[in-house]
Amino acid sequence: MPGVFDNPYRPAPGSLPPELAGRTPQISAAHYASGLTRTGGAAQPIVFTGLRGMGKTALLRYSVAAAEELGAVVLYSEASTETSLAAALRRSLEHAKAQYAPIPAKIRKAFDVALRSLPKATYELPGDAGGITFEAPRGEHHEGFVEALETLNAEVRRHDRFLLLAVDEIQDGAINDLRVLVRFVHLTAGTAAPVLLLGAGLPNTPAHLHAVRTYTERWRYSRIGLLAPDNTIQAIANPATARGVTFEPAALQRLVDETAGYPFFIQEYASAAWSEHRAKRVTLADVEAIAPGVRNLLESSFYDERFRRLTPRELRYTLCMADIGAGSHTVGDIAARLGVTSENVSSVRNQLVKKDVIFAPAAGLVEFRMPLTEQYIARHRTELERRAK
Repeated sequence: MPGVFDNPYRPAPGSLPPELAGRTPQISAAHYASGLTRTGGAAQPIVFTGLRGMGKTALLRYSVAAAEELGAVVLYSEASTETSLAAALRRSLEHAKAQYAPIPAKIRKAFDVALRSLPKATYELPGDAGGITFEAPRGEHHEGFVEALETLNAEVRRHDRFLLLAVDEIQDGAINDLRVLVRFVHLTAGTAAPVLLLGAGLPNTPAHLHAVRTYTERWRYSRIGLLAPDNTIQAIANPATARGVTFEPAALQRLVDETAGYPFFIQEYASAAWSEHRAKRVTLADVEAIAPGVRNLLESSFYDERFRRLTPRELRYTLCMADIGAGSHTVGDIAARLGVTSENVSSVRNQLVKKDVIFAPAAGLVEFRMPLTEQYIARHRTELERRAK
C-alpha cells in the first residue's frame, strides 16, 4: 500500500491539482498570450471566471508559472474588500523582489522605487485604540506607482523579460485601484513593451470590470464550470496511474456520479478513496465506504449552515430557483413563478445575497453562490419545504 503521504489529490483551496483536466483551452490561451507578450505583441488580458471551487486560482497560478518559464516577471496579488489593492500590490512587489533575487541590480532597484510609491501596512494598536498607517495620499501613490511600474517594465524589457500582472479575486478590487492598473496595461498595449494581465474572479467579474473601464468588455473572459464525465475520470484516474494504482471502472463511475464534475468535490472524494484503498487498486467498495462521510462533510461545510439561517420566505425563493434549474435566472422569472412582482421579493433577494446563498452575475440576474446547490436542495427537499411553510 502506498504511504499515507503519497496521496496525489489536492483538496486544499487554491492548491494546484495533479491533473488540470478539461482546462486545455484556457491553458493554451494563457500560454499564447504570454508568448505573444514575450515577443513584444500586445495580448488581450485574460480573466478566468467561475463559482467557488471551480479551480480559477489553480488555473491562474498554473498560467503564471508557465509564463515565468517564458521569462515573465510576475506581480501576483489577491484583491480583497478588506484591504486596498495598493496594499496587496506592495506585498506582491516584496515577494517578487525576494523571488527574483538573482535578477540584475537595475531591476531590483526598480522594485525598490515601486515599493516606495505604495502605502505601507496598517498597524493595529492594542486595546481597540485604532491603527497607524504610513501611507501617501491616494492621488500621490497612484501617480507615483504608475511611474514606478513604467520604470520596472522598461528595466524588465531591457533584460529580455516581460512584466505580468496577476490579480486573483479581482471582483473584490476597488474601482479606483483597478482603474490605475487597467489603464496602465491598456497604455502599454500601444508600445513595444506591452504588459500582460491575467485575472481570476467570480462570474460577476466582467460587470465589475466594465465599471472600471468600458473597454474591459473587449478582454477575454473564460468561464470555467463543471467538468464533463470524461474529464472527471481523467482528473481522478491519471494521478493514480502515475503512482501505479488503478481505479475499477465501477469505482470511477460512482465518483463521477458523486462529484457531478465539481473540481473541488473531485479532489475531496478522490483523496478519501485513495486513503481507503489497499494494494494497487481502488475498488467500488472503497468508494462506497467513504462516500457517505465525504458527502456529509461537504454538505455541512458548504450548504447546511447557509440554509439553516434562511427564513421561510427565503427558503421558498431558493426552492423556486432550484425548480428552474442550474445557472443564472432572471429575477422577473423567479418572481412570476412565486406569483408576485420583482419588487415584492427584492428584500428577500437582498437578504439571500447578504447571507452568501445567491449573487448577481449581472443586472437582473441571480445565481446560487455555491455549485450544485440544486442537488443539495433535491436531497433535502422534504425538510426544506417543511421549513418554508
